[in-house]
Amino acid sequence: MIGGALFGLQRTEQWPLRHDKRGAEPRLPDVRFDFRYGNIELGTFPFHQWNKLRNKVIAYHQQHYMVEGLSQGEYILRKELAKLLHEARGIICTPEQIIVGATPQQLVSLLTQILDRERHFIGVENPGYDGARNTFLHGGYRVQGISLDVDGVSIKELEKSGANAMYVSPSQQFIHKMTMSLEKRTELVKWLDSHAYLMEDDYEWEFKYQESYIPSIQSMAPQKVIYIGRLSKALLPLVNVSYMVLPYELLACFHQRVSEYDQPVARLEQLTLSAYLSEGYWHKHVQYMRKNYAEKRKAFLQAISYYMPGQVEMEGKDTGLHAFLTVKRKCAEAELMELAYKRGVKVYGTARYWFRGIHEYPTVLLGYGALSQQDIQEGVRLLAEAWFG
Repeated sequence: MIGGALFGLQRTEQWPLRHDKRGAEPRLPDVRFDFRYGNIELGTFPFHQWNKLRNKVIAYHQQHYMVEGLSQGEYILRKELAKLLHEARGIICTPEQIIVGATPQQLVSLLTQILDRERHFIGVENPGYDGARNTFLHGGYRVQGISLDVDGVSIKELEKSGANAMYVSPSQQFIHKMTMSLEKRTELVKWLDSHAYLMEDDYEWEFKYQESYIPSIQSMAPQKVIYIGRLSKALLPLVNVSYMVLPYELLACFHQRVSEYDQPVARLEQLTLSAYLSEGYWHKHVQYMRKNYAEKRKAFLQAISYYMPGQVEMEGKDTGLHAFLTVKRKCAEAELMELAYKRGVKVYGTARYWFRGIHEYPTVLLGYGALSQQDIQEGVRLLAEAWFG
């Protein structure tokens, strides 16, 4: 989900450009606070530890590390991932069932080659992650948006839709940010008794601040659930690493249909990551960053409460590094973005996450992972001035 603007702003048609009076190339106006989802605080990553391990891997594999590795991903990394996922999420799998990829969307693209577009009718959360939805659509699959209840996808609507496969984000629903209840997960497992597969996107499971542990759906039905996740860029900014756990039935399909899978993650990075996991650096870093980002989340919530009391509704209080603000103004989201931009603040629209639907008020996305607590407060103050005077 992280775009190419990680280290700078991208030019887009929706943002006005300033033109030099002498006819020079136009430039973007100054942006003081960029609430881009996916931007992260690079300075907190222990680069010295990573580089030490990387150099150690190079020294050990100096005669072999550049040789082409396994297409599914290095076995030593998949073994560490299987251990991590079992301990953290209750995932039941062997290293042989794991496929390493660059991003979840890239793995969903791979999944479109493994599943059968003639047999599988895909349900997706509405609203929800547009990357998965559009990948299935572009892959020629029938796709149906399924509305959400207060605790997750509507089982009643799913039953009526005719879909026999469903893509869900139970740990943190992308827009409404709710965590799917254990009761709802159990209902989905029961639904699977007479349907094909469930795709569980467990993104940002590392950033659960308050709620108690709820097992992954895969741990409840490993033979029918496709599990997709990534090592969060907020924790590992150096390399894109995602993973997909396939039931054995689909693993056989993978070997039959995608025997030429070209592993997108460099072997050196995979080996370094496996050492980073096995030597305990990952666990220590996660604990530190949870505390760091929890403090930012608290600062964000306090700023919203202080500067925008009763003027917005917010989703995303207890999970992740971003929030969705529904602003109680009769206007389009583009107008909110433009007003914010004129104050030197960049926020992002959300219309693309809806499959269908018309809404009374506009909603914008704010990511605060890369901002300091002081910048979060000042940015929210400027937004309040821009939107409410």
